[in-house]
Amino acid sequence: MIDVYEQLDRHLAHLVQMDPRISWARAGRLLDISPTTAAHRWQRLADEGLVWVTTFPNLDRHLTAIVEVDCRTESLPSAIATLCAHSMVVSVHETTGRRDLVLTIVAPDLPTLSDLVIDWIGSIPGVYNSRSAVVTAVVIGTESWRVNGLNLTEAERAQPHQTRELWALPNDELDQQLVTLLAKDGRASASDLARQLDVPTSTLHRHLQKVLASRQILMRCDVAPGLGNWTMECTWMATVAFNHKVRVLELLKQHPSLRSCLWVTGSDNLRVNFRVPHHGSIAKIEAETAKAIPGLAPTETIVHLRSHKSMGWMLDRAGRCTGNLVCPPLLKESVEA
Repeated sequence: MIDVYEQLDRHLAHLVQMDPRISWARAGRLLDISPTTAAHRWQRLADEGLVWVTTFPNLDRHLTAIVEVDCRTESLPSAIATLCAHSMVVSVHETTGRRDLVLTIVAPDLPTLSDLVIDWIGSIPGVYNSRSAVVTAVVIGTESWRVNGLNLTEAERAQPHQTRELWALPNDELDQQLVTLLAKDGRASASDLARQLDVPTSTLHRHLQKVLASRQILMRCDVAPGLGNWTMECTWMATVAFNHKVRVLELLKQHPSLRSCLWVTGSDNLRVNFRVPHHGSIAKIEAETAKAIPGLAPTETIVHLRSHKSMGWMLDRAGRCTGNLVCPPLLKESVEA
């Protein structure tokens, strides 16, 4: 039986997943609690590393690669520490299968990515091989995953208001500074952000609206396994023929465990990430997919044994946020080789 407070925490996390900058006043109204209670419960969860807001680059707007790394066992701890310290290596996972590590790398251009993978990663002590695939399209982004604390009616009531598009306006230095502050604290108030940037609140609101509406950066609320009701994360790799693409995506989107879906270069052109409550859920998803599309099966299902870094945030062994951030490249103009 779910504890009433645990249920409230999951409801609150779901609301922030839908709108990472939702006001506590609106959250309180939707959950029938006071704004103070909403703020205090969020802060308790954040202090325990169970929830955190991640500001990250839109992978469709950057050159993004999934890199598999082979490393000698005795060198893994030092190699992981080195990789986690690099801003362009935005995510680091230890996994099962034919690799030791799976990295997500965001780079400004192909020469920078090539230098990073071939020269820099290749020179890390203990690393003896790597394989790369470039992301060609983000079909479903990680910001779409929900903890499913709210029912359908509650979720519909909580839908955030659409932001007016200002995507055509060019970025400037204030935008660069703003997104860096958002990366550190995605829920910082507009008044606090304005104070840190030494600008009027009205100016801050305009720039905040611009960087969010342009979708150059995205925001999501991340939830640790202890609160998110998932015990295992896995990546499903498959080769999908062009004539099956639409049907496969329609099928996968029906699964509440689906976290992200990427088209990538290479023979295994589909990478699907799931978060499941138990290991048996993986076989169920594979069986349902094979039944709907005979002959289609994953080339490999990779289990994430331990996640060390997720879009810049460092994680502990239980998948909780440590509060330590290596800020990823956000706006293109701020990326340095």
